[in-house]
Amino acid sequence: ARPLVLAPTAHPAIPIDSSQFWLAPDRSLRPLADIAIGNAVGLVGSGEYTKALEILSQPANRQGLLGQYALHYSGVAQLRLTRAAQARSAFQAVQGQKPLGYLAEAAALGEAEADEALNNQAAAVGVYERLLSAQTISLEDALMRLGRAARAAGQIEKAVSAYSRVYYEFALSEVAPMAGSELIALTGGTSARGDRFKQDLARAERFFTARQYPAARGAFESLRSLASGADRDLIDLRLAECDQFLKHPLRTRDGLKRFVDEGRPYQAEAMHFYALALRDLGERDESARIVRRIVDEFPTAPWAEEALNALAGYYVVKSDDDLADGLFRELCEKYPRSRYSERAAWKVGWRAYRDGSYAEAARYFEQGASSFPRSDYRPAWLYWAARAHDQLNETSLAQERYALVASDYRNTYYGRLGQPHLDAPASATVRVIRGTATLGPAATATATGGQDVNLPPALPPNASLIKALLSVELYDDALNELRYAQKVWGDSPPIQATMAWTYRQQARSETGSRRFQLLRSAVNGMRRAYPQFLAAGGENLPRDLLAVIYPLGYWDLIRRYAAAYELDPYFVAALVGQESTFVAEIHSKASAVGLMQLMPATARTYARKLGLRYSPQLLTDPEANIRMGTAYLADKIKEFGEPHLALASYNAGERAVRRWVDTRGDLSRDEFIDDIPYPETQNYVKRVLGTADDYRHLYAEDKAELEGVDAIVVKASTAGSSSKTKASAATSPTKRPAPAKRSTKPRKSA
Repeated sequence: ARPLVLAPTAHPAIPIDSSQFWLAPDRSLRPLADIAIGNAVGLVGSGEYTKALEILSQPANRQGLLGQYALHYSGVAQLRLTRAAQARSAFQAVQGQKPLGYLAEAAALGEAEADEALNNQAAAVGVYERLLSAQTISLEDALMRLGRAARAAGQIEKAVSAYSRVYYEFALSEVAPMAGSELIALTGGTSARGDRFKQDLARAERFFTARQYPAARGAFESLRSLASGADRDLIDLRLAECDQFLKHPLRTRDGLKRFVDEGRPYQAEAMHFYALALRDLGERDESARIVRRIVDEFPTAPWAEEALNALAGYYVVKSDDDLADGLFRELCEKYPRSRYSERAAWKVGWRAYRDGSYAEAARYFEQGASSFPRSDYRPAWLYWAARAHDQLNETSLAQERYALVASDYRNTYYGRLGQPHLDAPASATVRVIRGTATLGPAATATATGGQDVNLPPALPPNASLIKALLSVELYDDALNELRYAQKVWGDSPPIQATMAWTYRQQARSETGSRRFQLLRSAVNGMRRAYPQFLAAGGENLPRDLLAVIYPLGYWDLIRRYAAAYELDPYFVAALVGQESTFVAEIHSKASAVGLMQLMPATARTYARKLGLRYSPQLLTDPEANIRMGTAYLADKIKEFGEPHLALASYNAGERAVRRWVDTRGDLSRDEFIDDIPYPETQNYVKRVLGTADDYRHLYAEDKAELEGVDAIVVKASTAGSSSKTKASAATSPTKRPAPAKRSTKPRKSA
């Protein structure tokens, strides 16, 4: 058969002008008036309203980009000083200037709040209704405010309507329970009949779709006695499904038996959950028989592929590899475009590769890459298709696939694995970014695979205002303007990137879980904004942008203790980034603590070994945590002999790694990593190995450090397509095995 033609990914165009990537401000260009306004808003936030008003009332501060915000915050200060009439005038004056962006909404909310303070509830209702007739970024908040004002004004029908919208349309919001309580108070808690029954049923479905199964079950149960016909069938089905998700398979089985036997509506879906319940109850053969019935009797229903995938996953967990392989093959054959066929193609192709069926492996990998060009499996598909062609001595095809990996995924684990295999690597010279880089046409063509793609999106109309707000650290106001721009003018990479930058700035003044959440939002947001960072040329994106994706902290400590234990500091930085995102106070659900996420037992052992006085607070001390963590990591590398094995042990524990080495010791290193049976551990190892080189590219202080820049990843691969390097697990004779880092291990996943 003729080989599939696989093309590079067509990414959106990247701006040539670095200022177009995002709206991060140049703080050196801040007008004095803007600085004064920023300071005054800070005074409002700290309750110093009179001082704030003295600044905000100055005529010079009512000019420029932030002049309208100065007027708005003078209204806020007046309102807090119980000067409601003056506040109302200020908010109306802001709206009279027709501000562009979120400020118009904020001023309207302020006006309505002032009306309420003046006990003019009817006026407040009018303002809220006017606001709701336009686009607002917090619809449920405006509706709750309308309900409150309407109730106070005696306009009960409007209050019920507003609270009902929150209760039903925003069932998952934090204010929905409060809206429900208000409805009960206003309506006397009338039972769900007629139109309200349909609304309540839709609300229950929202909970179910959001996987909030306890709330969903309660909502469906409250409706069951009122339902009949198809509605009763749906409610019974959902109750049984909730029971399955809540680990009550016996109730699921009993609740669904009539669907299976009587051929009622929703039969295919009911049979799927019935099979899951039987499996959990130990009736494996009967469960498999039900799955076969679903596939045979309902071949076009989505539940057929769902059932096949679930059964295949069950066999994976139970290590029934032959049965799992057969089902994955059936998935690929019968449902080639199913969302489950991505994993199925990987599973079948990888088993074929491991069995030496290289042509079959390449066929599955390449079909997956063709059918699912945006799949997370695509880098692995392409790399292992290339390796398979190498094994078949199909050099030309192998080189095509390696080149595609290098083009689309240069700055990833697989992209770096593929580089040594290329006869003429496209990116032989690695450059370290200094200052603010821009991409010229040539670099843009490289990063987009040479595709002719659309021009970069325009900045939103309120871009200048957002920059001004960010320049004086009014981050919440800037985020509101950004969210308004998303809703009104549409999302774009510059908006996403600016939000990511803002989260990073906010994180600087936070600690613990709040800091962690903000930093993770920054990392993930920037990755979504510019996924081109993965491709060839992506390393030339602006350095400040890449620093959001690859944050770094405690660099002096990392370098000091990495050197003390003869570790690569960029490797350690990548591990810390993966474990804690450089948040010193973070605690995991598994009780791991600190920058390197050490378990207390491990920390106690290493504190004693290093002469440190142990206490729980020692784990959140940055220097102590890094010192103990690097010592522990160094011992793991000495124990297992290879960085990838040490990483696997760091994540999954040494017993699991020794077991894998015993059964997979003849595999090359890249094969070993992709054969790790715990998906969490496998991805962990790849991420740390891959991002170690990203940290080196971005933060190397001397070009000499870039010599052999991809050594970490390449060391974990094979030098040739057919060579085998045993996955060593040699233990240093002078070291006792360190205690396992985690008490809760990853497990083999379905």
